[in-house]
Amino acid sequence: MTELGDDAATRTAKVLSLPTRAAILAMLLRTGPRTVKEIADSFKIHPNVARAHLDLMVEAGFLMTETRRRNKGRPAKVYFTWEGEAGALAEAGVDVEAASMQREQQGEVEVQVRVLERMLADAQTQLQRIRELVERRKNIEFEEEI
Repeated sequence: MTELGDDAATRTAKVLSLPTRAAILAMLLRTGPRTVKEIADSFKIHPNVARAHLDLMVEAGFLMTETRRRNKGRPAKVYFTWEGEAGALAEAGVDVEAASMQREQQGEVEVQVRVLERMLADAQTQLQRIRELVERRKNIEFEEEI
């Protein structure tokens, strides 16, 4: 039997099913790249818990990672979203204070709209897949009757 679940839709639902993950995503959209430690400290969770949330969001395509060198110690792995690059620009010396203030004013509503748009797109993909399976099943039943 063919499975009904669509991997992308399942991963999206899994990412957004916990308020902590949605809050981490919202923070990264607003602030830009952050390390596991910075995220764990912000949410008062253990770094291993933060890493598990972040890795799931990377797998689902919500986040990207890169390694950044530091003056001392090991290079840091940072997590970021495509929309949340203001922090990276600031690190590169670009003045993004005005853009950052505007982004804060738009606030959570804009973030929630993007999250809902992503959920809607995944739901539409899942619905189309289910319709195709139902149609295929009808065709099989029709052929069996003939």
